[in-house]
Amino acid sequence: MGTLVEPALLLLLWQSVWALDIPLEVRQPPTIIKQSMKEHIVDPKDTMVIECEAKGNPHPIFSWRRNGKYFNVARDSQASMRRRSGTLDIYAKNNPEQYEAEYQCIASNEYGSAYSNKIRLQLYRAPVWPREILEPVVVSAGLPLVLSCDPPPGPPKPETYWMSSSFPTMQAVRPDRRVSMGVNGDLYFSNVLINDSVADYCCNARFPYKNVIQQKMPVVVKVLTSEYYSVRPRTVAEAAPTWLSPTGSSSSILVLQGEELLLECIAAGMPTPRITWTKDGEDLAVTSRMKVKNFNKMIQIPKASFDDVGEYTCAATNRLGYIEHTITVKVKAAPFWLEKPTDLILAPEENGRLVCRSDGAPRPTISWSINGEPIETADPQPNRQVSGDTLIFRSVSASNTAVYQCNASNQFGYLLANAFVNVLHATPRILGPRNELTKVIEGSHALLDCRYFGSPVPELRW
Repeated sequence: MGTLVEPALLLLLWQSVWALDIPLEVRQPPTIIKQSMKEHIVDPKDTMVIECEAKGNPHPIFSWRRNGKYFNVARDSQASMRRRSGTLDIYAKNNPEQYEAEYQCIASNEYGSAYSNKIRLQLYRAPVWPREILEPVVVSAGLPLVLSCDPPPGPPKPETYWMSSSFPTMQAVRPDRRVSMGVNGDLYFSNVLINDSVADYCCNARFPYKNVIQQKMPVVVKVLTSEYYSVRPRTVAEAAPTWLSPTGSSSSILVLQGEELLLECIAAGMPTPRITWTKDGEDLAVTSRMKVKNFNKMIQIPKASFDDVGEYTCAATNRLGYIEHTITVKVKAAPFWLEKPTDLILAPEENGRLVCRSDGAPRPTISWSINGEPIETADPQPNRQVSGDTLIFRSVSASNTAVYQCNASNQFGYLLANAFVNVLHATPRILGPRNELTKVIEGSHALLDCRYFGSPVPELRW
């Protein structure tokens, strides 16, 4: 349960927030207010747009880096920047592949430079399945069968499903204990029956970026039966369980916190094996965070957490045998914020600090930059000190005005935050409309906003 915030504390929180709402007419370093996603997919047939917007006073000027080097937009005939904006428009009629790169936007004015995330531009390529003639798959009744899908690669990763066709109808392959589609998109038969040869099978891939569906060439399955089987159609050679996916007796999965975790065990055998699960030697406790799917052959955890770490053992059983497979699950975490640095407005001789607190697995390393330059190589300032995840300022002066970047990174990702320190004298002022009339219903709550600004932070009285 969440905790209730006392009104007095709530008022202090409002005061803290409003005090940082610096009006744009006051001189201030740049602030990035809009940028493209870190993983940015574009269609090269359209205008490729990489967004970057910033505010500041004076209004910022913009520049770009591509793969870590200065990108001279003015000299590129296929690229341009929008007026009073850093947003890039790329009209790549010739050789669009040259623009597949990592971009970073820089917004600068006389008081500092703010940096966007590193934006990886990826080109969307229309998926094309190779036109191939697939030979019929011949298999004896009772044996296992795997039909591969192998869809064209993304980005982004396609969603796959299987259809079966028996002229003139086509319908989705319905999974059951014997037939299932694996995580990799392949179609698995724990054992084949004569009825499996009445239809062709084709894999379909849906690509979410353009919602395009591509269909693989269908494959014909021919199920052979012996003379004995022809006489007694219900008799098929029985077989003990063996693993189709995953293979062997053990495997491991590494998943990032918050991402989807899929555990899958598909077995061959005749009769069709039954699948059961244990975790760390005990029966698997199915919680509200997980779903058991595909007739017990799959465990889906939409958002993995560190509670999901452990050894999951799936067992396949029929009357001829019993096998196990152990999946070791490890959960790591890309950096995430515990406390993100926020803009700091100080009057001369005041003290202040920027806090950059994050966590992850492994624990992220913290590095600081000033206007994009590593703090270790920037001009030293005796009143500025790095202490772990905190940047401390004492008795500030105008020379401390800048945009400070905090980078928290580990092997699975990074976080980048800009926070400016603005040292100035500013007389107290009320922000927003004057003489505003607020109408409320008798007996209900009323909230009166008093947004203000000043440096040093003014004392608010009603």
